[in-house]
Amino acid sequence: MARQNWSRDETLAAFNLYCRTPFGRLHARNPDIIRLADALGRTSGAVAMKCCNLASLDPSQQARGIAGLRKASRLDEEIWSEFNQDAERIGYQSEVAFAGLTQTKLRESDAVEWEDIQGLEKHVVTKVRVNQHLFRSIILTGYRFECAVCRLPISSLLVAAHIVPWSADKSQRMNPRNGICLCSLHDKAFDAGILSIAPDFHILIDEGIAQRHSKNQTVERFLLNYSGRTICLPDRWHPDPGLLRLHLQRPESTVGFAL
Repeated sequence: MARQNWSRDETLAAFNLYCRTPFGRLHARNPDIIRLADALGRTSGAVAMKCCNLASLDPSQQARGIAGLRKASRLDEEIWSEFNQDAERIGYQSEVAFAGLTQTKLRESDAVEWEDIQGLEKHVVTKVRVNQHLFRSIILTGYRFECAVCRLPISSLLVAAHIVPWSADKSQRMNPRNGICLCSLHDKAFDAGILSIAPDFHILIDEGIAQRHSKNQTVERFLLNYSGRTICLPDRWHPDPGLLRLHLQRPESTVGFAL
């Protein structure tokens, strides 16, 4: 069979699959890769190879010494660069490409959280729902479906939290480096400024909470116990230290922290 060049839509679909597939499952036996390969008329090995080529462009993988197959094409590089510049646009395009090529429905979040939907056109609401779903998939997959603080592994209790709130900067709401996987408790604590994360990824706990509740076993177990520890870093798209610094500067986070 003659070798076929990858089209933009095919590459977007592979990129989409890469974003939401654990690195250790980017292989030809993965049922999701097999299904995409069948839809594209390619071998599962070819699709797995494409995903690994995309991995070679991932700085987080490079930092771990995993360079993929080092055969990324110019189109691979373009899509990676475009995603870094405009994650909402490319993320949505990747979902549309994947759904179209595999003849499946677009994956959407049940609720719209990123917008006040009153007055929005239907296609805009759909785009937000789709990107919310993809963002959650990217973040939870990167963190191996565990809370970055306590490593709770129950998906229904995990949140794809934003470091800088989406309401404060819409340009960052789809940026995976602005995301962190937290359990419901630590998400609430992070949002309230009770728990924060330093640019070097150490966990900080509000000193006032530490002083007032130092003898409370529940507070000790679920909050104070993690003070000074390093979060569990994701396999891809590490949190942006600059965005973590901005989180520390929020009004909720201006109090001192216990280490």
